[in-house]
Amino acid sequence: MQASDEDQHSLHSFSSMIRIKSSKTELLHLGIATLLVTAVGLSLNSYRYISWQFITIFVSAFLVHELAHKFLAQFYGSWAEFRGQLYGLLITAISAIPIIPFKFIAPGAVMVGLTDRNRFGRVALIGPLTNLVMGFAFLLLYNLNQSSYFFVAGASFNGWIAMFNLLPFGVLDGQKIFEWNKVVWVSTMALAMLLFVLSQRIR
Repeated sequence: MQASDEDQHSLHSFSSMIRIKSSKTELLHLGIATLLVTAVGLSLNSYRYISWQFITIFVSAFLVHELAHKFLAQFYGSWAEFRGQLYGLLITAISAIPIIPFKFIAPGAVMVGLTDRNRFGRVALIGPLTNLVMGFAFLLLYNLNQSSYFFVAGASFNGWIAMFNLLPFGVLDGQKIFEWNKVVWVSTMALAMLLFVLSQRIR
């Protein structure tokens, strides 16, 4: 049984829509940004505890967040690539110094070409949502295995990343979400704060 030309065209269009597209420039920018974010995470304990578990937590919190933006935008048919921003990279690098009390993670952002307001809002929202999902998953895992501090660290770091990105300022996701749907912004920020508070209470 053969598919009709129309069915084949639909399948081709769908596969093209979800195909991951990247470039050497994006991979370079993502690599530099990921290294800096990981350094900031490790600096929270003054680089005293370096393990593959901690590195996995920090890398996944950043990469999954950014790639979620990218994949959803590409699903909507838009060009989407991560680009580092010089000022943000410098601020993130300074934050990786252990004696710096305030940590900022803003090495860059996924640039998209969407004009539809709702789609643009959803693309902004999905980044913090991934951190909330991972963070609450870490909390659940901790409740199942309370001997592992890594789960608490994973919940705390993801909660912090979500809260920071949801601030309604500048180029952060929070500004885009706030302009798109204030109810969604309030709900998401409340969940991020709850996640962070719960993880701090466990510590």
